Amino acid sequence: MKTSEVITPVIAGYGAVLSPVAIVRQWKSDRIKVKLAVRKNREMVGSAKYKGVTLTEVKITNIGHRPVTIVSFGAIGFYPHLSLAGVDSQPLLPCEIREGQLISSYWPQAELDFSKIDYWAAWDSHDRVHELPEASRFKHWKSMSQQKKVFRNKKAELK
Repeated sequence: MKTSEVITPVIAGYGAVLSPVAIVRQWKSDRIKVKLAVRKNREMVGSAKYKGVTLTEVKITNIGHRPVTIVSFGAIGFYPHLSLAGVDSQPLLPCEIREGQLISSYWPQAELDFSKIDYWAAWDSHDRVHELPEASRFKHWKSMSQQKKVFRNKKAELK
């Protein structure tokens, strides 16, 4: 058996494996990617509005290559607690953010009860939800099952 008869199938096999991997990698890297970050116990310096106030910073960053328009953001509460909507942001919403750009918002921490927050979320113009968990998975699942149970009961009552 010649060396070329061995090398040719090896190279062909290598190409057959590498080609789909490269395609999937390119496809995944070319999607919209939004990162949420929540930083607690912040204090703003040089602002009369927030002087002496402990803040929570909510930051939405586009870490993908495609631009995305963020239309709203907030914190989703455990069932039956209310959810919170962010209205004061820099820049104001709706806002298109390109690669590396961000939207930030500062919330007075005294007004937040983190034990009632399930997750933080940002919605884009295509109604995709970008989430950042605040609570454990167990608490999240428990809240979701309670919510589904109530909706099933309400649906049964309407019939």
